Amino acid sequence: MRLAFLLLLASTMPTSVPPAAVHATLVSSEPAANSHLTTSPSRIRLVYSEPVEGSLARVTVVPRSGQPIQLRAGADPRNVNAVIAVVDSLTEGAYRVSWRVVSADGHPVDGTFTFAIGDTTLGAAPGPAHDSAVVAEPGPGREPEQEPTVEDDAWGPSIAGAPVIPALFRGAALGSLMALAGLLFFRARAEPNAAQVGDPRVRGVINAAAVAAPLLLATHVLTWLLNTSPEHTFDMAWSSAAMGTTVGQVELWRTGLALLALWAWWVARRAGLALLFAAGALAVSGATGHSAAIQPLLSIPAKAIHLLASGVWVGGLLWLVVRPADDRVTLFAADTNRVSGAALLAVVAVALTGVMQTLTFLPSVGDVVTSPYGWFALAKTAGLLVLVGFGAYHRQRVMPRLAAAGDANDGVAMRASVRRELVVMALVVLLGGLLAYVPPPGEGDDMSTSAQDSTS
Repeated sequence: MRLAFLLLLASTMPTSVPPAAVHATLVSSEPAANSHLTTSPSRIRLVYSEPVEGSLARVTVVPRSGQPIQLRAGADPRNVNAVIAVVDSLTEGAYRVSWRVVSADGHPVDGTFTFAIGDTTLGAAPGPAHDSAVVAEPGPGREPEQEPTVEDDAWGPSIAGAPVIPALFRGAALGSLMALAGLLFFRARAEPNAAQVGDPRVRGVINAAAVAAPLLLATHVLTWLLNTSPEHTFDMAWSSAAMGTTVGQVELWRTGLALLALWAWWVARRAGLALLFAAGALAVSGATGHSAAIQPLLSIPAKAIHLLASGVWVGGLLWLVVRPADDRVTLFAADTNRVSGAALLAVVAVALTGVMQTLTFLPSVGDVVTSPYGWFALAKTAGLLVLVGFGAYHRQRVMPRLAAAGDANDGVAMRASVRRELVVMALVVLLGGLLAYVPPPGEGDDMSTSAQDSTS
């Protein structure tokens, strides 16, 4: 009930979020927002709250009258959080700077701010405008200053700034990877039992997961490219540039590892090698999303452990469902004990790394209940608590009956309960895919007051 309530609450949240909750916030600029310059600036320099992919940045200067000017933008070689665009000489007048970047976690953000050159009606700057001097104080007849804007640029339907379609494919792809790695792990532990290892149902589900994982990962890459593209259309030049970034390279690596897992399982018939590749794809996934941008030295290993432990958990549940149904009850009880022990360790790892990531991504503990990211994290936590409840029920009620009586009906009841647990697990995994796209709240930086600090 609690999970359903939180999911319902999440679905009613607005599709856009305030600037303090976007993925990469513009914290300073050169020229400063609303500044009034005597001469044309030689460059536009934008500094963000987190690293950005400079090669994908777009900066346009729009005069009050005339055609927009597309600038040559690129990364600042001295600051991974900054973008520099060279400016040719601008005439007197009011200008709007329109920018768009892709942050290190792979999410597009855009925004605007204004500045003026010469004697115009734009309000004066709140302070010095770096290399260009401030010339005018606010006076009668001047227009009010325009606050800088920062917005998420999501493609398709969105929830709390997160694009729903790429998020669902991301969650489904990771779920397939977890299923593949987890099933291969428990299959390897059951090697002495040839009947279990060669069972057609076991092989069939592993086949499905092995095919689904690279297919869904590739589809996620395509939807991610559509989400990051400025026009939200598939463009070969943009796609080539995007795949050359750190984010794109990580996506290629994990998709490639998933393909290698499929090859090792289906073609080479090497289950151990397939497990290695599938686990590698999960580990590489630790370098995607928010962990790539927010304290990566801490959050990337934590996320990799989180995903690997989740794979053990998912794989254990699937193993109990797909293993031979007509196997002896004593063997099923032994498998249940083995899965339960591994799942208990996995739950501890998932809980600890999940809390670590949430606290790392949120500026304060209070943001858990005041931000969309915190609400989704609470919903995921509620789902995990439901799963823990299933595990406690199995360990305290069902497993003792299996061990004592060896009744086949207890095995049937156990499988039915595990199937229900898998449904909840699938919802939690999909929610995790959405959470990876929901922007954590920012530190509350005000660009208009911090714009003076744009040098590195």
